[in-house]
Amino acid sequence: MIFQIIDDKRHCRGYFADGRLRMRDLPESLSATWDWSELIEDRDVVLARVIAEGKTLKDACPDHLKDRLEVRETKIKAHLKSFITSKVNLSDICFYDLVPERDIKHYYSLLNEITEWTIENNQKPQNYRLMHNINIMCKEISKQPILVNKARWKWHAERDQKAMYLSKRFWDKQLRVDYNPWGTITGRLGLNEGSFPILNLKREIKDIIKPKWDCFVELDFNGAELRTLLALSGHNQPQEDIHDWNKTNIFDDNIERDDAKKKIFAWLYNPDSEAIRTTYYNKTNVLSKHYKQGIVTTPFARQIPSDDFHALNYLIQSSSSDNFLDRACAIHRYCKRLRTNVAFLVHDSIVLDVPLDEKNRIKEIVEIFENTKLGKFKVNINVGKNLGELK
Repeated sequence: MIFQIIDDKRHCRGYFADGRLRMRDLPESLSATWDWSELIEDRDVVLARVIAEGKTLKDACPDHLKDRLEVRETKIKAHLKSFITSKVNLSDICFYDLVPERDIKHYYSLLNEITEWTIENNQKPQNYRLMHNINIMCKEISKQPILVNKARWKWHAERDQKAMYLSKRFWDKQLRVDYNPWGTITGRLGLNEGSFPILNLKREIKDIIKPKWDCFVELDFNGAELRTLLALSGHNQPQEDIHDWNKTNIFDDNIERDDAKKKIFAWLYNPDSEAIRTTYYNKTNVLSKHYKQGIVTTPFARQIPSDDFHALNYLIQSSSSDNFLDRACAIHRYCKRLRTNVAFLVHDSIVLDVPLDEKNRIKEIVEIFENTKLGKFKVNINVGKNLGELK
């Protein structure tokens, strides 16, 4: 049965299905909805927005329903505007108690129609399951307020233009990170409008972000994109630092580690470069397997239109990102039984908010993170009392 959540506050368990508004817990018979909501919890329902590859309801709506959607969205927005004008606190009152039942029925019946049409007229993406999990993880992270040290923030704002801009925009707001899983062509996370800009926050002012519990623990992969190409080339993962390994196995110890790092990245990101010839990183063979007829297909079933010049970069960056996000989802699921939680995803690092009495869980979390679908990746670990002082 197709349904829509009307209000996702815990004391407002309202959903719409089969032409009726229902105020009770969700039954197991519910099968599909437009997008995930907190009340759905762990039920494995089909998400039409994921099938539509992240399109908004308006963009996914078929032409024959667009006029009706515009009319009914206008009606709902008018109600919301009146609530704001009247200074109604929507966090305390159920949405369906404020809106006439007729308007609820008209709007959510249409949402069910759009959901059904989207599912029936679009092929389910091959990476649906991964995107389903990423979407849920991002939505749950967006529910978590960001805690800040306002005294530290004020100190930075008096000295740093970026900090001053952030204070003007966000000082009196409840801060949250709202990721967009469809924000980039390669699958790396973007941010929705209004989100706190965690992805481009200057290193110098990150110390304004503090944990809910006792400390932040940051995990990231050692040489993630190089290890991705190594895996795609059919080789096992070295368990030492990847640049030390390259120094010995690619450059025969005739170069310093930092120089080895610079040379291999310069070669990696230049598709035309032949400065390094090695069977360990076989760009030609990897491309022949994953790039055909203008489409890059990654091991995670993501398909990306590309030209010849960008194909290898898209393949490596996307595969590396999805490998990371797959492990982040696994950690997110593991942490549901703990107070430890996934606080942020910053490019290719996952930041955990950890109480000291759960520090013994970090070893298990690291094991989840390192055992990827592309092999066992070496993990870097940093710990700190705020986001700017991770060591």
